[in-house]
Amino acid sequence: MRAATLTLLLAPLLCSAAQADEAPPVRRGQIEVGRQDSRHSAGLPGGRATHLRGNWALGQDTVLNAELLSERKFDASGGVAAVGATRNLDQDWFASATLSRGWGGPNWARHRIDASVSRKWGASRQFVTTLGGYRANFDAGRSDRGLRVSANYYLNHFVVFEGGATFNTSHPGQVRSQMPYLAVTLGTPGLQFLSLRASRGSEAYQSVGTGAQLVDFDSQSLSLDWRYWLAPDWGMTVHAERYLNPSYSRTTVGGGLFLQL
Repeated sequence: MRAATLTLLLAPLLCSAAQADEAPPVRRGQIEVGRQDSRHSAGLPGGRATHLRGNWALGQDTVLNAELLSERKFDASGGVAAVGATRNLDQDWFASATLSRGWGGPNWARHRIDASVSRKWGASRQFVTTLGGYRANFDAGRSDRGLRVSANYYLNHFVVFEGGATFNTSHPGQVRSQMPYLAVTLGTPGLQFLSLRASRGSEAYQSVGTGAQLVDFDSQSLSLDWRYWLAPDWGMTVHAERYLNPSYSRTTVGGGLFLQL
């Protein structure tokens, strides 16, 4: 599950108590469905992805989340099913964990586990730091393990800045890669969110078709996400992304609907 999406889904849990006091009433859960379509350069086939996501609050301190993803890329079909939880440990700390299972080929992890711990800082707890790790196993004995670090700063009730990086080691070959990113989100819950995210770094492995694989290469991406409430309890999403590496480029556009419960 993408970090930006998860942050939006769990925003009521991540915000400080002072911010929550002025926010609209928090709903217990949310369901989202969406689709994205991609075009590639270099004669590579297009792709598509369809997702179903949901989250549900158990009391004041725990949020359960789940996602089902179906994809087709580079003429291969696959998908991922994931379940997770985020829990407030006290007024300053919260933790998250997610278990995933994938199918379909070398671009989908057969098994994956992610875990992180976050801390809120400052008098109004508007600065949040996160440290996390993950382990993923793929076909043909390949595996990834890595570390994630990030920081969010809630400038006010309208602007959130985020920066972070992923440090990954892939086997076989102990190929190391890093992917730093910067993001900004503008908006108000119940009205709209607009998020811009940019990343530039390196990747270890990527399958681009039967018997074809990219290894240890640089890449960059720029994405835009818009989340707009059409009514108090439902709305739409729009996604656009441009991705580049030395072998090909990809343009992705998509959208969806969400319902708050």
